[in-house]
Amino acid sequence: MFWQQIVNGVSLGAIYALITIGYSMVYGIMKMMNFAHGDVYMFGTFLTYTLMTAFHFNIFTAVLVGLAVGAALAALVEIAAYRPLRNAPQGRNISMITALGAAYIIQNGEEIFWGVEARRFPSIVGGDVVSILGLSISKVQIMTLLLSVMLLVLFHFFLKYHKVGKAILCLAQDVDTSSLMGIPINRTASIVYALGGMLGVAGGILYCSAYNVISIAMGFSGTIVAFTAAVFGGIGSLSGALLGSLIVGLAQSLVGAYVSTTFRDVITFAILIILLLIRPEGLLGKRTKIKV
Repeated sequence: MFWQQIVNGVSLGAIYALITIGYSMVYGIMKMMNFAHGDVYMFGTFLTYTLMTAFHFNIFTAVLVGLAVGAALAALVEIAAYRPLRNAPQGRNISMITALGAAYIIQNGEEIFWGVEARRFPSIVGGDVVSILGLSISKVQIMTLLLSVMLLVLFHFFLKYHKVGKAILCLAQDVDTSSLMGIPINRTASIVYALGGMLGVAGGILYCSAYNVISIAMGFSGTIVAFTAAVFGGIGSLSGALLGSLIVGLAQSLVGAYVSTTFRDVITFAILIILLLIRPEGLLGKRTKIKV
């Protein structure tokens, strides 16, 4: 039972990592809270669902369209809601309000198109279960974990070796200096948001496929999970986002199995509060020193 929940928690944490990294990446580079992140990835996930069920697109095409639309919508949010306030006085605080406004606009648009009721999401793999070392593991969990790890590895190599990825890392260190070095700040920032939206949609599709359900409410809960996992690991740290996501996934799985699903989020946030009291910057976050 215990190891079964560990497997479930790791699989869930891998999905959360895709959602959290996009959220944490935006904060780490632009120092802005992207509260529209959950609604953006749900829009792409709902579009994928619609293409598969209503228009009978094959899974591969529907997923690609959903990823592309999620990336485009995230970039549009950056251009319309964040970019004009980037250098404004109190811009970071004001941008939180515009982010919430963008989130509500997207959420209401989703409600108009798809309604608020939960729907059954078709599995993109199949529901067969295999037994490994006495553990029952579904093909959905195996494929979800493999796809999540593959996307995370590809994203790591993109940041490390691709020209645009290196530009993103430069922005994460110092935006002003990057501008002086000739890096196009606006274009790179839009790419950051687009990549975050794309990873979020990928996570949303995998989550909905694993649990065979999709709902508008998952956008807000996804934002909360991403924020929690990012703070756990150290907001702004991509490796911290991965670690925090695994911790949240394991905590929710174990609490749901041994305590109650009712208290799953309560205990997760209690652990977060205790951690922040001990280490405010998160597990892998860096302490920042301010000169006065």
